[in-house]
Amino acid sequence: MPKNVLHDVMMKEQRSIRHVPMPKNRRGTGDDEVDSILYEREEFQIEEESPSSWRRVFLWGATFLFLALLVVSLATGFTGATVTVTPKTELLSINKEFTASKSADAKLRFETLPIQETAELVIPADTTRKIAERASGTLLIYNTFSDKPQRLIKNTRFETRDGLIYRIANSITIPGKTVKDGRSIPGSIEATVFADSPGKEYNIPLSDFTVPGFKGDSARFAGFYARSKTPMTGGFDGTVKIPSEDALTAARASLRKALQEKILTGKRSLVPEGYILWNGAISVKNESLAPEERSGETSAVKETVTGAAYIFKREDIAKAVAATVLPPGEVLPVEIPDLDSLTFEIKDSGSNTGEATVLRFTLKGGARIVWLFDEEKLQKALTGKPKDELAATLSAFPTIEKVDLVLKPFWSRSFPNNPSKVTIERATPEASPKTQ
Repeated sequence: MPKNVLHDVMMKEQRSIRHVPMPKNRRGTGDDEVDSILYEREEFQIEEESPSSWRRVFLWGATFLFLALLVVSLATGFTGATVTVTPKTELLSINKEFTASKSADAKLRFETLPIQETAELVIPADTTRKIAERASGTLLIYNTFSDKPQRLIKNTRFETRDGLIYRIANSITIPGKTVKDGRSIPGSIEATVFADSPGKEYNIPLSDFTVPGFKGDSARFAGFYARSKTPMTGGFDGTVKIPSEDALTAARASLRKALQEKILTGKRSLVPEGYILWNGAISVKNESLAPEERSGETSAVKETVTGAAYIFKREDIAKAVAATVLPPGEVLPVEIPDLDSLTFEIKDSGSNTGEATVLRFTLKGGARIVWLFDEEKLQKALTGKPKDELAATLSAFPTIEKVDLVLKPFWSRSFPNNPSKVTIERATPEASPKTQ
């Protein structure tokens, strides 16, 4: 009976099949073959796959996918080019005279900001003085007598209804009357008159006046008359307490300095964007008013300033200055960032009351001219271009001195295809030399 070999089949937790060769001296037939089973046994080892193995595969796959997406994002979302442009610049030492006009079609045009300021300072009145001042004011004198001009000589009298007499200081000619749309329009002229005598009684409000010199000719007397344009003021006759001359001089100097600072501050706040107002671009007329008596033995010293501030477009001034150094016919756009450092001096305005239509002036000092370039045009020209074509592209921009380029990602060899990804930055020019 064959041997029971089931006990030689071994089951383990980890099962495997393994062939064990039988020794040659044991091989044979019959009972020997049965015995060989003891030596040719097969072991079964079955590995059970645990859930952790699938989890490990999933994590490695997810990590790889994330890294791939990250690389793609870096290559697309962070793509860009930054071009830092240094424009062509040139240092200048300027000492030139220019002529500007208020004309709308002038190459160099200026505009005016009117000036009218008054300031006062109350100071002690410690000096007694006898004062005799005649009142004065402005009249509008009319001619309804004739269509021909009428000349009135110096010192012609004008009389109020109360009998107060005022005289013109200079001869005048009143225009003749005219007819318009069937209506008679009198000729008229303004004139300054002075009271016939000193005294406060001549300080009167707006009034009507006749010409007593025409009383012998009723038609002329009725045809020539005047009306006040301003009240009559300034009349005085008596002793007053006033400041000393030294105190007056110091007070007026202080007032003028304060007015100058006030004018500069006030007018600068009114300068439109793109315009410039130099300290020297102001033409004024100072008027010292008579001290006014105040209570407590004090006087009010007043100064009045009238005139104009002249402003220019920065672009126009830059072109005018550049034209003095550029080759003839060159019209490349430029700017002068430090125009304010130049010294402006009026040579001739033809007027001190803001009525100038032509202005001659000089500009002196050191400045830097910066040539401009079209940033949008450059941005479009670089979009999608290979990095190697940068120099060729810049040849179309003669106002550019040099550029610095940063491409992202660093391995990129061309500019982005999206213009918004191409950033143009302009290098700030160095400070210009000091004004001489």
